[in-house]
Amino acid sequence: MSKSKNHTNHNQGHKAHRNGIYKPKRERYASLKGVNAKFLRNRRRSIKFDPTIKKSKNLQKRITAAAAK
Repeated sequence: MSKSKNHTNHNQGHKAHRNGIYKPKRERYASLKGVNAKFLRNRRRSIKFDPTIKKSKNLQKRITAAAAK
């Protein structure tokens, strides 16, 4: 008696292409989870105190108040 079939890939490519194979959508901002904490602290402060980056008005008030102290 012959052995039974163990595996086949028949029709799988056709099934996959029926709805199209496409790359997943990229998020606008990649997650910073698992990134070096020292780097993140420095990054946060460099963004906060960089005058070339536009910020919200409330944050701008807090920065000027902190600088006045």
